[in-house]
Amino acid sequence: MSAALHASSGALAMPSTVQDARRDLVELMHQICSDIRADRYMLIDLTARAGEKARIVASNWIYDAIDLIGLDLIVRVAVRNPVEAQALPAPVEAELLAGYGHVDLMGIPLRAGSKRYALLLSAEATGRLVTRAVSKVELLCGYALSMLAGKLGTASNNDPLTERERECLFWVAEGKTTEEVGVILGVSTSTANSHLTNAIQKLGARNRALAIATAIRHGLI
Repeated sequence: MSAALHASSGALAMPSTVQDARRDLVELMHQICSDIRADRYMLIDLTARAGEKARIVASNWIYDAIDLIGLDLIVRVAVRNPVEAQALPAPVEAELLAGYGHVDLMGIPLRAGSKRYALLLSAEATGRLVTRAVSKVELLCGYALSMLAGKLGTASNNDPLTERERECLFWVAEGKTTEEVGVILGVSTSTANSHLTNAIQKLGARNRALAIATAIRHGLI
């Protein structure tokens, strides 16, 4: 195990809030990228409910790349690109991905409870990604995702917001537009806007900024 992931295994203590759990997950993603020598990561929730698509849990991809390439294609690459095979996507897909610096690709299947995820790692140069710590990555990601799910579940017992409403507020708080939130969560822009409107009303806020502040203050996002 590398020093970076060894350190992270000791740092993943029980988070006290949803914010802490999200922060721990993002920090873990950065540590994994450093260890695997990846430039970009995308963690995708594959456990879509009826009528919904896969959604992004955490990512440092450029939004334009997600919008142009399309989340459906990215998910296909992540799912069919097992770490053991290091299989490349089809030429047209590879060209699209390479245009945004996603040349070397590694897809790692993950599970946390009954939920399925995929972690897609990429590098700007061929042959740069390394696989020496994949088993540790699977273990740490599973733990971090379980902690986040647990905190989101606790929050849902103490507030009127649905999971989607909390997710929309979280991504807006991260600086995303309504259109970007829709792409990230695999829903239409109008659906994302509807979730945000409902969240604002339920929290008794006058606008998005106040709704975000209220949600953060109460540990909901």
